[in-house]
Amino acid sequence: MKKTLAALAVLGAFAGSAMAADVSVYGILDVGFKYVHSDPDDSAKPTTDSFTMATGNQAGNRFGLKGVEDLGNGLSVGFVLENGFALDDGTLGQSNRLFGREANLFVRGAFGELSFGRLGALDSANGSYGLLGYLSPFGASWAGAVEFSTFYVGGARMDNTVTYKSPNVAGFNAYAQYSFGMNTKDKFGTPADGNDNTVAPVEGKSGDTRYAALGGTYVAGPFNLAASAALYNWSSTEYTDNPDNGYTLTAGGYYDCGFAKTYLSAQYFNNMYKASSNATDKVGFASVGLDNESFKGWAAQAGFDMPLAGGTAMFAFGYADTDSANSGDKENNDNEFTRWGTSVGYTYSLSKRTNVYGVAGYYQDKLTNNTTKKENKPETTTLYVGMRHRF
Repeated sequence: MKKTLAALAVLGAFAGSAMAADVSVYGILDVGFKYVHSDPDDSAKPTTDSFTMATGNQAGNRFGLKGVEDLGNGLSVGFVLENGFALDDGTLGQSNRLFGREANLFVRGAFGELSFGRLGALDSANGSYGLLGYLSPFGASWAGAVEFSTFYVGGARMDNTVTYKSPNVAGFNAYAQYSFGMNTKDKFGTPADGNDNTVAPVEGKSGDTRYAALGGTYVAGPFNLAASAALYNWSSTEYTDNPDNGYTLTAGGYYDCGFAKTYLSAQYFNNMYKASSNATDKVGFASVGLDNESFKGWAAQAGFDMPLAGGTAMFAFGYADTDSANSGDKENNDNEFTRWGTSVGYTYSLSKRTNVYGVAGYYQDKLTNNTTKKENKPETTTLYVGMRHRF
């Protein structure tokens, strides 16, 4: 009896403090199946087909806590702690971080909002401050479709980050963001420079990539628009060839015309790098033959979604055109790369919290080495079916 009373007292105390601080638990579970057909258009590499269970297709699996406490006089303090994991095997995501998706403490008042921690970059669709989640009907979901990571660069989550969000003025919010060190956990290096993935960047030193960005959003009636300008001061630990600073300029959004939403966006970038599995500050295209080379170019996406048979149908087209930036690159890197692709999809809600989906994406790359005059046109087709549940 005493143990029961003690347990009830503890639960009551927790509930009381949770009510005072307005704490809530939330999450997303997303699982399905994924088929990928890849033709490298290279006699030295085989065509591959894979069929796998895949998780985090529409939305990354997560478990989070968030809360806000009213301090009085128009001030409040809040937090977001969000864990990412793989649903199929339960392993942690974001390089085994406990709260790898977001770890955020913020203060909010008449001045706006000031936030500190591990946060999504402004030029991303991630977390509380990623501004670019609505540039396509596919957002940043279903990799291989016409979505953020398939056609745009950027999209990082960053350590040691400070973000400011202005008050809303006539539908407009301004943002400013700075990271003292984007990634101080992962280790970098290559056998050629003697590091062989054994060196970790240090916050506040040249060995870590630093980041600065400005952005804004505008919402008025049927318009939902966003823009960002971001600067990457690349790590001298990871990039021993001392590349110039990278930057991205991105803008777009959607217009809701009642029977459908139409999306249009574009991006210009310079001195950016190929995406890497172990480096969150390598924020370039996935599956591109521009290894260890900075590149520049532009990309665009257009599409629409509309209600259909009780669900939502989606269609989008994307194009990207890049070449070597030639800013501190190693010798013999003189490549050109283009990508075009299209995707269709359908989502259907079973309830307010649960939906099922099916998505098909196709893109073709054209890789041209101007030194060897070699040209390849690899193709990738990706199919998804699955279910997402939110709580």
